[in-house]
Amino acid sequence: MPVWQRAADLQLNWCNAAYASHVETSLRRVLKEHGPELVSGVSVSEARALAREALETRMPKRARHHVVVGGERRLLDIVETPLENGGGAIGWANDISDLEQVEANLKRHVEAHAQVLQSLNTSIAIYAPDRRLVFYNSEFIKLFDLDEGWLNGEPTLSEVLEAQRERRRLPEQADWRLYKQHVNDLFTSVTEPVEELLHLPDGSTIRHVVLPHPFGGLQFMSQDVTDRYTLERSYSTLTAVQRATLDNLFEAVAVFGADGKLKLSNPGFASLWELDQEQLNGEPHIAEITELSRKLIDDGEDWENYKTHHIARISERARSAMRLQRRDGKVLDCTYVPLPDGATLITYMDITDSFQVERALRDRAQALETADRLKSEFIANVSYELRTPLNTVIGFTEILANQYFGQLNERQQEYVSGILQSSQQLLSLINNILDLATIEAGLMVLEIESIDLRATLITMLNLVQERVRTKRLQVEFDCAEDIGRLEADERRLKQIVFNLLNNAIKYTPAGGEITLGASAKGSDILISVSDSGIGIAHDEHDHAFERFWQADNPLARQGGTGLGLSLVKNFVELHGGTVTLDSDLDHGTTVSCLFPRHHESSEGDKV
Repeated sequence: MPVWQRAADLQLNWCNAAYASHVETSLRRVLKEHGPELVSGVSVSEARALAREALETRMPKRARHHVVVGGERRLLDIVETPLENGGGAIGWANDISDLEQVEANLKRHVEAHAQVLQSLNTSIAIYAPDRRLVFYNSEFIKLFDLDEGWLNGEPTLSEVLEAQRERRRLPEQADWRLYKQHVNDLFTSVTEPVEELLHLPDGSTIRHVVLPHPFGGLQFMSQDVTDRYTLERSYSTLTAVQRATLDNLFEAVAVFGADGKLKLSNPGFASLWELDQEQLNGEPHIAEITELSRKLIDDGEDWENYKTHHIARISERARSAMRLQRRDGKVLDCTYVPLPDGATLITYMDITDSFQVERALRDRAQALETADRLKSEFIANVSYELRTPLNTVIGFTEILANQYFGQLNERQQEYVSGILQSSQQLLSLINNILDLATIEAGLMVLEIESIDLRATLITMLNLVQERVRTKRLQVEFDCAEDIGRLEADERRLKQIVFNLLNNAIKYTPAGGEITLGASAKGSDILISVSDSGIGIAHDEHDHAFERFWQADNPLARQGGTGLGLSLVKNFVELHGGTVTLDSDLDHGTTVSCLFPRHHESSEGDKV
């Protein structure tokens, strides 16, 4: 370490070898020439200024100077101390170049640390041990709405608290002075980080942390967590709602993770498979749960196959469904749904009741269908068997009525006429039954042709003239001469009109009126038969077109089979038309049949 002594005139009068080495000369030369000075690059007067100040103040003086020693730039800490006898001063120099480097490194670290704190989205405020603000970042200004120029004046903690209070950036306090004292007392009480939530008057929430600073004082860290806490509350509420919804579902629900372990289930799942809830809380593997349910599913040789496929569906990551019938009679619809996180949702719907009802309805429908088919087959077979001998009876009766084998007396003619009339009525009934059976079997074929409608209707009126005269009925025919032609099955059209006229004659008392009409309705033809008969009650209209139906009115019991209107409805609908009924008790009846003038051919029609 260089050491030297100065005379009263500040000239060097002694130095050690280290001094001579630093100035790169010999000791003898220094003593002979009273120099050079240790600090180079300045005048002798400037180099001796520190010693002069020490002598004038009679106090040691210190200064730092950069010098070049051995070609290297070094920092020396130079001290000049006056001698007690007033005869000069003694000085020495410490090489603190390494300390300078340490201080420079420390300064860079501090600046880098400050830059990091400035870039954080967390508010940072550092108070020195004297409770003055020595550092803050931009987030601190933004969060607490403070003036940057004012903060640069290093206000105290109490002053900052007052500013925050004025801006309503602190919670409301019942005793403000006590709260402020509590915050100031943290300087002497905090040894570990202290965290709290500040709920501000505007509804926002700030997470506030106070911790000791390594260089003394306190560091305050604050962050606005309003959105996070709002999101957490919403998430918690949503989770609670979903949990309650899941727990109250009718379906049994289970979620298995990608590792096959149970992650979530509802009480319905445990109840359906008779499982202990404690077992399910331990996240058992699907293989374990499947084994626990074996008593309800085990179906002998199929068990291993079911188990393998059930477990494999978890890793297949494909939506699928199956129906499972358990040993206890329950029927379950099982659905596998892959979830976005790799898990698989399995739902079980107990459809036992609906399955049994469905099966019962299906069996009933099948039984009804079978019964209806057997009935139709029976009626058709019986009708065919009856028609053959009946045709024979009618043939022989007509021979007798025409007296081909001799004259008949009046009584014999009356008997033969009765036999012939009854036989023809029975044949008509059989033919009607056969037509209905053919329609129901879907085998009815229409022979469509262009018909002179007016001529056909007149022909049908002529067929019933004898019965009309017998009952003394008045018949009106309302059909324009230019009504034109109709595309229809002539035979079935005549059956329709005959049945309508027959019903009108049957249920209209003597002296009544009957009207047969036809008119054009756009591209359709409307054929109607009206009478002034006993009519049909409104509550019986829906049944009027049913097979074998007859009105409950005793006056309506005129004989017959109840097949006429049913045949009319079926024949009209085969033509693509519709039938309507307008009637009331004691106010007569009108049956209207609407036909498309041009028939649209369908499979089975013969044109």
